[in-house]
Amino acid sequence: MFSAIQRRLRLSSVRARLTFWYLLTLGTTLVLFGSFVLLIRARTLYRELDADLEVRAHQLAGDLRTSLLALDVGERLAAEPRAVEAPLTVWESPDTLLFRSPAFPTLDWAGERTLTTAIRDHRSIVGVVGRGGVPLRMASVAIGRPGTEGIVLQVAASTLPARQTLWQLALAMLASISIVLIMASYGSGVTARRALAPVDAIVDRVRRIQASRLGDRLDIQAGSDELDRLVSMLNQMLDRIEVSMRSARRFAADASHELQTPIAAMRGVIEAGLRNGGRGADYPRVAADLLIEIERLSDLVRDLRLLALAEAGHLLEPPVPIDLAALAGECCEIAQAIAEEKQVAVTVDVRDRPVVSGSALHLRRLVLNLAQNAIRYSRPDSSVCVSIRTLDGRAVLGIQDHGCGIGADDLPHIFEPFYRADPARARDTGGTGLGLTIADQIARVHGGSITVTSALDQGSTFTLSLPLVSKSGNTPGNA
Repeated sequence: MFSAIQRRLRLSSVRARLTFWYLLTLGTTLVLFGSFVLLIRARTLYRELDADLEVRAHQLAGDLRTSLLALDVGERLAAEPRAVEAPLTVWESPDTLLFRSPAFPTLDWAGERTLTTAIRDHRSIVGVVGRGGVPLRMASVAIGRPGTEGIVLQVAASTLPARQTLWQLALAMLASISIVLIMASYGSGVTARRALAPVDAIVDRVRRIQASRLGDRLDIQAGSDELDRLVSMLNQMLDRIEVSMRSARRFAADASHELQTPIAAMRGVIEAGLRNGGRGADYPRVAADLLIEIERLSDLVRDLRLLALAEAGHLLEPPVPIDLAALAGECCEIAQAIAEEKQVAVTVDVRDRPVVSGSALHLRRLVLNLAQNAIRYSRPDSSVCVSIRTLDGRAVLGIQDHGCGIGADDLPHIFEPFYRADPARARDTGGTGLGLTIADQIARVHGGSITVTSALDQGSTFTLSLPLVSKSGNTPGNA
C-alpha cells in the first residue's frame, strides 16, 4: 500500500518536477528569510520592551522616592495611588519583602525564586512566567538609603503585546509567502512549458520517423545549447542507425543470396539424378556433388555464426598470453599445404617475438584467413611473406602477396560482408565472402586493427596490429 501511495506521489513529468523543485526552493528561501526577519524583529521588540521597562522602573523610583526613603516603606507605598496601581514590589533583602502592589502579577514558586535570585545577583532584567503561563519581564532598580540598608524596586511588564505583534507579523508574512508561491507556481508552470516546448517538438518529430524513412533528420532549433546538443546527438544517432539498418538489410540480402547458391546447386544435382532414372552408376557422382555443396553451405553457416558472435562481443574466451610468432608459424605451415596446389611459396620473417593476450583459437583463424586470402589471389610461382615484429609498443603482423591487387575504389569496402570486387575478389576464387569480415571483427575484439595497402597488378599487404601484454598480464587498452 505504501509503495502504491509512493508511486502516486512520484512526479513523472519533467514539467511537474521543475515546477515542484522551483516552488520548493523558492518556498524554503522565503521561509528562511521570513524566519530571519521574525528573529531580528523579536530581538528588537524585546530590547525595546526591556529598555521601556527599565525607564519605567527608574521613573517610579524617582516619583516614589520620598516613600521609598521613609522608615515605614510598606505603609507609605500603600497610601500612594501610583504605587498601588503599578505592578511593583519592594525588597529590603532577598528574604524581606516590604511591599507588593495589588497590580503585581501572581507568580508560582519558581517565579518567586527567580525574583529573589535576581535581587541577590544584582540582575537588572529577568524573565519569569506568571500563573496561567503568562510571560513576564521584571526590571530591578537598587535604591540606596542613608544610614540603613538599601532596597530594590521591581517592576513587572507582560510580553503579550510583543508576542501579539510578532504573531501578526508572522501571519502577514505567511499570507505574503502563500500569495508569492501561488503566483510563482503559475509563472513557473508557464516557464517550464515554454522551456520544454522544444523537447515536445523533438519527441513529436522522432515519433514520425519510421524505419522506412530513416533519412529524415531533426531540423529543430531549440534555442539553447543543451537542447541543440541533444538534437545534434540524436541526428548523429539516426545517422548511425541508418548506416546499421542499411548494412543489416544488405547483409540479409547478401546472406540469402549466398545461401541460395549452394541450395540451388544441390537441387540441380538431385534433379539431374532423378532425370537419369536413378541408375546406380550415377549415385557416387551425385553424392560427391551434394557433399561439396553441403560443405560449402556448412562453411557459410559457420562463418555467419562466428560473425554474429563477434559483432555481439561474445567471441572471446578467457584471454591467455599468446606468442604471436609461434602462432603465425603454425598457421604458415597449414597455409603452405594450401599454397602448394597453386605453386605459391609461403615465407616467415620473425624479427621479434611479441606476446599478445586473447584467444589462440580465434587469432589462429584470423591469421589463416589473411594467409588464405593472400594465397587465393597470388599468381603461380609467386610468394606470400608473413612478417612479425614489434612497433611502437604493439605487435605487428604483416602478410604481403604479389597478386592482382585491389583497386582504390574497392579498398574501403573489402571488410564488408560478401563484398566481392572484380577481378580481385571474383567468386571463382572460392570462399564464403566473410573471411576478411571475420578477421576484422576478431582483430577489433582483441583491441587491434587491420590495415591494407594495395595496388592493381602489384599485390596487397595486410597489416595486423595488436596491443602487447603488459607486465601485469593485461592487454593495454583492452579490459
